[in-house]
Amino acid sequence: MAYASRVPPSISGSLLIKATTAWHILRDTPLSLLPHFTTPPPQGGKRFTHLPVLDFFRARVCQTCDLDGFVGDCGCEFDTVNEATRQHFFPLLGDLAQRTFFRYFKVNLSKACPFWHEEMMCSIRDCAVLECEAHEVPPVWIERDAEGRAVRECLGDSETALSEMEKLLGTVDRKEASAGVDPFAGWAEGDNAKVWIEQEEEDQGMNYINLLRNPERFTGYAGPSARRVWRSIYENCFELSPTELHAGGHCLEKRVFYRLIAGLQSSISTHLALDYYDQAQDRWCPNTALFVEKVGRHPERIHNLYFAYLFLLRAINKAGPELLAYDYDTGNPEDDEWVRGAVRGLVRASSNATTAEQCHRAFDESGMFQPRGLTGGPEAVAAEEAELHKLRQEFFVRFHNISRIMDCVGCEKCRLWGKLQVLGLGTAIKVVLGRPEDRTAEGRLSFQRNEVIALINTAHQLAKSVKAVDDFQKLEFDEIVQRWMWLSGLALVVFGVLLGLLLRRPGARRGGKHHGERDKATTGKGAAAAPDMPPVKSGRAKKAD
Repeated sequence: MAYASRVPPSISGSLLIKATTAWHILRDTPLSLLPHFTTPPPQGGKRFTHLPVLDFFRARVCQTCDLDGFVGDCGCEFDTVNEATRQHFFPLLGDLAQRTFFRYFKVNLSKACPFWHEEMMCSIRDCAVLECEAHEVPPVWIERDAEGRAVRECLGDSETALSEMEKLLGTVDRKEASAGVDPFAGWAEGDNAKVWIEQEEEDQGMNYINLLRNPERFTGYAGPSARRVWRSIYENCFELSPTELHAGGHCLEKRVFYRLIAGLQSSISTHLALDYYDQAQDRWCPNTALFVEKVGRHPERIHNLYFAYLFLLRAINKAGPELLAYDYDTGNPEDDEWVRGAVRGLVRASSNATTAEQCHRAFDESGMFQPRGLTGGPEAVAAEEAELHKLRQEFFVRFHNISRIMDCVGCEKCRLWGKLQVLGLGTAIKVVLGRPEDRTAEGRLSFQRNEVIALINTAHQLAKSVKAVDDFQKLEFDEIVQRWMWLSGLALVVFGVLLGLLLRRPGARRGGKHHGERDKATTGKGAAAAPDMPPVKSGRAKKAD
């Protein structure tokens, strides 16, 4: 064992590096390329980290909840949602968010908080929002904005405003409009009773913001100001008992309202962890610990995130006729035509995208704001219908109040994405659960341009969060495995050093020397006694004598 003392301690470090590299290779290797003892890959091609034994191990060592079964209040499994998101919705929504039409959002970020005095605060430079230069915005939008202002001036200056508006509208190009869809609604961004948030008129401080230059990510906005905003938001939710919060309980309408707001908060927290600024290293990177703390170890928050996402997908599918007929004109014919094709693929999944179709139908709104079939005569039925109508109106009022709280957010970039995503949620609610007055006389929905932009961008943000949940699970497991490997390697190094010191002790060397001298003396005596031994004769020689 003398050779053990000559093994360099760095050997364990190199073995550790090789083991870590092998783990990453195995983790990203398709199951079909692994030996036959692994389970066959299901449809969609799950990776090595989805082996049953690894799933079992990961569920025991990771704090992030193991996603299994159906999403609460939806008829769709987590695995189905993850597969559809990775293969269909996330790539499509990501491409749409890059296009000119969905890149610019018109918003007023300087409006004062209507409930309390709030100072704008940012802990890092990336909190501030960069507004668009005039040349960035599509010229056709600028022209339509000017036409919109002219229309409102006509409405305010003359009793014959209706005829004046009709004359002005007659100059608008309607070639891209379909029957029942008003193209004027596409570029009027002012306050409107059919919009589920509070908006200002275009002249009142609304500016175009390039969303790609102002991504939703960590800004350092926290503390009493942020807590007060979220507390006020949840105060506008319906009061629910712990039993009513669970899927399958009573008061589905109130539970849906709560889960949409809670799902939005989970998505925002996920984005802050996904794009986190590490001041020590001066770089943007994922923060797994922050995700686990805010979302990962709370199963109800993950359920709410997935619920809000499926609700948005249901709204996009249900608003298919209006979205397909919408005018996506930005002055770039090639880009606009691509957008129309992508929207078509978003609202009508291809025949081979079965998981996408399941996500479109995951939320069933048919039982909401409907009589429960109570008996008691016509008076009881009339009273129940009146109560449901009141509940629907309260649904709108509470959400409208939440939109006003967005003006109390003390971080400019947080305010931007808060306003956009609240408008996106409100637009989805209008589509799925809207009031009769939200529709035209023909029963069609009309959208402002901001509503369409907010709906698609909110769906994209939720899809990114859903994808990030799966990614963070793998990151957390990788960090645990790497930490275990480094600790194992450190233990090997310590063991090697101790073993080397033990073998090099003076007593061990003296003992080895004495043993060597004794062996040498014994060998010398044997050699000296050899000549005195009588020769051995063979049998043949003895016979010859």
